[in-house]
Amino acid sequence: MDGLGGGAVFSGGCAFAGRERELRILLGAVSGARPAVVLVEGEAGIGKSRLVAEASAVLAAEGLRVLVGGCHPLREPLAYGPVIDALRRVGAWLPPVERLNASTGALAPLLPDLAAALPPPAPPDSPGAGGQRSRVVSGVRTLLEAIAPVALVVEDVHWADEATRELLLLLARDMPTDTALVLTYRAEDLPGGGPVLGAPFRRPPGTGGAEIRLGPLGETELRAMAREVLGDQPAPALVRTLMERSGGLPLVIEEDLVTLAAAPHRTDLTVLRVPRSLSEVLAERRTRLGPDASVLVDTAAVLAVPAGQSLLAKAAGLDDERGEEALLDALGVAVLRQVGRDSYGFGHALAQEAVYDGISGPVRNRIHRRVLEVLQAQDPPPLVQIAHHARRLGDTSLWMSKALAAADHAVTVGDDGVAADLYQQLFAEPTLPSPDRVHSARSLGRIALSRSDPVASASVLSRIVADQALPGPVRGEIRLALGRNLAGIRADRSTAELSRALDELEGRPVPVAITMATLGQGYRPDVPAAEDRALVERAERIVTGAGDALALVTVQAAKTILLKVLGDPRAHDLLRGLPHESPDRDIRLQCVRALHYVAWLDLLHGHGARAQVLRDETDRVGRRESYQLVEHSCAVLQLYLDLATGRWDGLEQRTEAVLRESPDGGALRQRVVLVRAMLDAAHGHWAGARALLAALDEEGAQSTAWQMGHEVVAQLAHLDLLEGDPKAAWERLAPSLAARRAKGVWVAANGLVPVAVQAALACGLREEAEHLTDEAARGIEGRDSPGAQAEVLLCLALLTTATDPEAALAHAVQAAARYEDTGRIHSTALATELVGTLQLARVRAAVAGHGTPDPRSSAEDGARNIQSALDVFTRLGATTDASRCHRLLRELGRKTLNPRGRAGYGDRLSPREEQIRDLLTTGATNKDIATALFLSTRTVEHHVAHVLAKLRTTRADLTQPPD
Repeated sequence: MDGLGGGAVFSGGCAFAGRERELRILLGAVSGARPAVVLVEGEAGIGKSRLVAEASAVLAAEGLRVLVGGCHPLREPLAYGPVIDALRRVGAWLPPVERLNASTGALAPLLPDLAAALPPPAPPDSPGAGGQRSRVVSGVRTLLEAIAPVALVVEDVHWADEATRELLLLLARDMPTDTALVLTYRAEDLPGGGPVLGAPFRRPPGTGGAEIRLGPLGETELRAMAREVLGDQPAPALVRTLMERSGGLPLVIEEDLVTLAAAPHRTDLTVLRVPRSLSEVLAERRTRLGPDASVLVDTAAVLAVPAGQSLLAKAAGLDDERGEEALLDALGVAVLRQVGRDSYGFGHALAQEAVYDGISGPVRNRIHRRVLEVLQAQDPPPLVQIAHHARRLGDTSLWMSKALAAADHAVTVGDDGVAADLYQQLFAEPTLPSPDRVHSARSLGRIALSRSDPVASASVLSRIVADQALPGPVRGEIRLALGRNLAGIRADRSTAELSRALDELEGRPVPVAITMATLGQGYRPDVPAAEDRALVERAERIVTGAGDALALVTVQAAKTILLKVLGDPRAHDLLRGLPHESPDRDIRLQCVRALHYVAWLDLLHGHGARAQVLRDETDRVGRRESYQLVEHSCAVLQLYLDLATGRWDGLEQRTEAVLRESPDGGALRQRVVLVRAMLDAAHGHWAGARALLAALDEEGAQSTAWQMGHEVVAQLAHLDLLEGDPKAAWERLAPSLAARRAKGVWVAANGLVPVAVQAALACGLREEAEHLTDEAARGIEGRDSPGAQAEVLLCLALLTTATDPEAALAHAVQAAARYEDTGRIHSTALATELVGTLQLARVRAAVAGHGTPDPRSSAEDGARNIQSALDVFTRLGATTDASRCHRLLRELGRKTLNPRGRAGYGDRLSPREEQIRDLLTTGATNKDIATALFLSTRTVEHHVAHVLAKLRTTRADLTQPPD
């Protein structure tokens, strides 16, 4: 079957991923107008057998009879073996023998188990092999026609004997009625590189079919397979490693995944080996190579990277003519492949590794030395490759010098990934000279701040600071880098490392100033903002005039961030004054870092449009500078901008895509999860939202930026209120409110204050609600935060609703206008709904004799505002909010788009039933659904029954996660 060494079948233990299009083509060709001939081509292990197996299962379920036979490299002497093997299974489908054409009797000697069910073989009318083949072809055609509808699948036709190939060709040229022929093969292993059936084949008129060529899988499909086997979402680093090893080859991917699943630690990549089947197929192909080609292939394996024809020939010790012939030979049997215009190598990393492992030690070293000579003669010399070969030869001195030069060059050109890998290898070398050790440590400290995986960087830096061989001040520098790195992972650990760095850096004013500025950026939740400001100002005085341009910009960037955290309008002036176009890359990275933080804080403070502009600028510059952390942060920030500005179409899918690329740990991954939780809450999936938020909350406010911790708590409290538990909401909010008071920063518009005021009022704690609103109002005076201003106006509207309805309405109108200025679509709609509700309350007051002189106008205004909010909620899919507005309008006797639908939906779900279905898939109970949609539990019970009946499923099946 479709194995790398013959008979190794792709088992199907992994999810069927990435072949949906090919499956549709195959099914369409076979299920459509038969007769049909389908050819499926692809390299060993690419998944031909799996594709055919998936199609066969579907076809069999549709009533088509499927026969499968396979060719083998080590076959017993049996002509037509694969076809005869497939036909052995037809016994149950044969009609009575008297209804079978006499020509089928030619198959009786080949099918002894079915001989009694077949007519007796007729005496040969023409002797010899040719006559026998003709009789067999006729018998096969007649037998297939007798049991039709039928599909005959023959796999690995590249191994077919001549008689079988001829039989298949003749059959394909004159297919029986209502039959299909499906053939799989490897083009590179066809005898002599000829046609799959030994002669050119064109479908005759009236015969349908398709030609399918399978290519490698991508990361998306690999990820699906990994989830199936490992049981959870694979880390991006694991996906990348598996992709590099396999080159997208499904069989190799599956073998790796099965090995990892059986390992004690599923992230331990050291357990992975070259699959035996891959080694076998490469060994078999190498038997077809001449001596020069074999040497060339060994050289390509030692080189380890694709190379041009001239380099390969030189390194193999061949002149140009012999080198070209050898390369053509290796390409002809698919051991090597052309991967570029003049670039040749192996199809995937494991193929290179398999060949390399098969080279004996002395031969391997001889090739390494020859390769080293050729590479060192190049201008400029490829330093990374030279270092690699020197290390393979055990020349530690040469390796260290070249690796250090390569790492420094990588830093110069902005390739921090290569640089970090080399510096780590060097630092782990015990014989590395002390100056080079210090240099490597410092370089890793600088690089760590820009890498996309802060957890991995923190691990590396922690190992470095534990090295007692480093001088104390150098450890202090690395600890400073560690503290800055930890700021996005664990704020408490970050503070501890930075404080310790101050002691180790004593007597070195510039690094001390940078440490102080880092501590004072405003993210320590237990330190008043005034202390942060004093610390940064002290750091600025130290570096001013010190003659260290990088230190000065680092401190100025920290000051810019702090002022922005505080909502100081001067922050943007400072940002514009930073040297963004400096020729020094380290200085430019500090400027990008400030730009990145200000973009985030602009969004937090309600400057949505400005945040989008800064985000786009940050992303452009971050990509130019290869600043991985900023690039990933910009992707996360875009999710928040989309959430705020109402670009919700496809946002769940975009969120999942970013989450897959987010390293474990760190605030950025948590922020992606928070976006998903807020979407779930808005869509009425409260149980799912609460589970995500609770997981974030368990990690603790100290584990992330403290503002995000408050946002998580605010969202959980909001769910408490929706579920009718204001006491739980108020108690949950207390620690965050205390932290905000201690910090003295009120400009963050993350929903904390409004939800706290709602909870306090619902608990009858009016004084607390008034005091909190007053604190927030005083805290934003003179600050640049339209979002916080909108929140305070909203709180004032909530506070005065019962005591001064006219003032409440005025505050609500102002809040809606200010939210609209911020670009926050959902928040604007909520405030607009409140305006409409207050206008309707004014109508009711007028009816009672206490209200306005023109209640009709207020009723129209109220209905119009609620309808406006409803339109936004409907477009966004904010289920609960939309249902609430529907209820208000129904109470007014207004006609609205009925979410329950209209008569005539038949077996299709109405809009209301679609809402019910979506909530059911989250595991919501009838009570949960009733609360979310403002319906009675009895009504929900009827809706649920109708949904399950229309979908022909059960509640348990509907709540199962998808495969």
